[in-house]
Amino acid sequence: MLRIVTAHRPPLAFVSEGARNGSQPLLSGFLIDLLPTLLQQANVVTTYDIYSLKGPGGTLLSNGSWTGIMGELTSGRADLALFPLTLTTQRAQYIQHTQPYMDEGYGLLVRTGSVDPGYSFLMPFETFTWVMLILALFLTICIIFVLDSISRSARLKAIERTHGHIKLQTVRKRDKLMGHAIETVMMAVGSGSTPTTRSCSVKVMFVSWAIFCVIMLSAYTANLTANLTVNQMASAIKSLSDLKESSLPFGVPAQSSISSYFSNSSDQAARALHAKMMEFRVPDEAVEAVRDGKIAAYISDYPTVQYYTQVPPCDLALGSDTIGSGALVIGLSPNSTIRQKLDAALLQLSEAGYLAELRRKWSVEASRCSLQDSDASGKGRLSVHQAWSVFLVLAGGAAIAVVVALLEVIYYKRFFSGWLSCVGSSSLLPG
Repeated sequence: MLRIVTAHRPPLAFVSEGARNGSQPLLSGFLIDLLPTLLQQANVVTTYDIYSLKGPGGTLLSNGSWTGIMGELTSGRADLALFPLTLTTQRAQYIQHTQPYMDEGYGLLVRTGSVDPGYSFLMPFETFTWVMLILALFLTICIIFVLDSISRSARLKAIERTHGHIKLQTVRKRDKLMGHAIETVMMAVGSGSTPTTRSCSVKVMFVSWAIFCVIMLSAYTANLTANLTVNQMASAIKSLSDLKESSLPFGVPAQSSISSYFSNSSDQAARALHAKMMEFRVPDEAVEAVRDGKIAAYISDYPTVQYYTQVPPCDLALGSDTIGSGALVIGLSPNSTIRQKLDAALLQLSEAGYLAELRRKWSVEASRCSLQDSDASGKGRLSVHQAWSVFLVLAGGAAIAVVVALLEVIYYKRFFSGWLSCVGSSSLLPG
């Protein structure tokens, strides 16, 4: 019978509270599912007894003994460890181990920051998109005013040729700039009406602006709703460099390979942070410290910190940087005789896709938060790169309006007098 030790390290191993108090363990997780399949594939005895331990991976003491999971293996109390045991040179000298079943390094668990409600209305679009929208509004007002001025000037000159200077004085040349500006802005907020001008070129430009506004308003409303629902943005801490700038300490699992990494690593950035390191024996306590703002981040095995970003209240995120090299192995006692069989079985299960299937089950499908909730990249804002085709609609409308304005000028210069003679009524003149 195999004696197997485990500890609560989600999602690799979940141990019920009752089990930690000495009652029969209620176990689940990646490693718990892997164990029977692995033993069967390796053709190893399938009878085993699992007991739980509330402790870390373990470190070497000055007297030559080990603490935590390593202590259970080196002392012979356990034959196998279902625990995210990170392989190090020092540990490999005292125990046997399988080949790595996961190698993703250490992850950085941080708290996401809430958006200031006073600025939430700016969230749907990126800053450059807002700049382009304001520029488009200004250019549209100017283009409409210029087109109307050109069309009106050509129309008034045609009237002067037909009726003389006295008649021209009776046609009031109103200042249209303010009127066009108001009409354009009102359309931008979805409350526009038909422009008062009789210039066809202005109407063409106004139609293209209306189409542009409808599309952008729809995108703004959709993004605003989504962002107000999530009401989260990326954390400012994404790497060790950010931790160095923070005034808060950071947490690591107590008596673990991670704490040793910051103490003895050749990575100068990691060693410089050693003075700010705090050790936690229970992962849940470290996670609460991150949420409460007592520590800037919690660094642990990547699968573990990823798990905490996938459970409610969905207020935690992963930093973008992966730290160190964390090859996770199944620890075996020093005198184990099943290592080669387990290695061969692990390789076969990996090639068959079983390990990938388990990873999806416990890391992706088990998530209770949306991707947007646990993302630390600040996505979900419309960029100009995504909306360039909408601006193209506006530019195309402006080009067509210019062509129509030229046709209006040609009309008033060559055909207006003949049309007016046929109509015979000054009341039909455009105003």
